[in-house]
Amino acid sequence: MHVRDDFNIRVTSVVLMGQGEPFANYDATLEALRKLNSSDGAGIGARHLTVSTCGIIPGIARFAKEPEQFTLAVSLHSAVQKTRDILMPGVKRYSLIHLYDAMGEYVLKTGRRPTYEYAVISGINDSESEITALCDFCRGTLAHVNLIQLNEVSGSKLRPASPEKVQEFVSRLTQVGVECTVRNSRGQDIDAACGQLRQRALRA
Repeated sequence: MHVRDDFNIRVTSVVLMGQGEPFANYDATLEALRKLNSSDGAGIGARHLTVSTCGIIPGIARFAKEPEQFTLAVSLHSAVQKTRDILMPGVKRYSLIHLYDAMGEYVLKTGRRPTYEYAVISGINDSESEITALCDFCRGTLAHVNLIQLNEVSGSKLRPASPEKVQEFVSRLTQVGVECTVRNSRGQDIDAACGQLRQRALRA
C-alpha cells in the first residue's frame, strides 16, 4: 500500500520472497495472500500473487489444495543433489527426487504451471552436468524456469556466470521444450538487487 500511495500507481502483482520461508509460516502466508486478493483488500488477482518457497514439500502439498489460483515458485538453483545441498543446506531433508514428485502432484491437482528460480553462479551450477540435470528435471513437465544472473555482493566468493553461459542455459532448455526467462536485475545502483540487501559498514 505504501508503494501504491508513494508512486500513485495500482500494485498488480506481489511475490512473497526473501522475507523468510513462507511455508514455515503457512497460516500467516495464506492470510496475507487472501487479504491481498480480497476486494476489501488490495484486489490483486490470485494468479498475480506468488509464493516462492525453497522447497518445503509439506507446504507445497498443502498449497495445492487451496481453492484460490495462487502461483507457486520454487528456488531450485541446482538439479544436482550435492550442489543443491551446498547452496541450500536448510532443505537437505527435502531431496530433489521427492521435490520432483511433489511438483508433479501439484501440477496434477491444480493444472497450474510452477516456476523454478535458478541463480546461475560461475563455477558452481553452470557446468555441462548442471545444465543437463536441469534439463532432465524439467523435461516433459509443466514448468517455467527463471534464470537469474547472480548479483555482485561485496565480500562474497560467488560470482555471476557469464551472459554467454546463461544463453547456453536458454538454448538447452528451449531444445527440450522448457520455457525460460532471463530475469532482469533491478536495484544494483543502490545495492538493493536480489541478494544485495544487507547492511554495509560505513566509515566516517
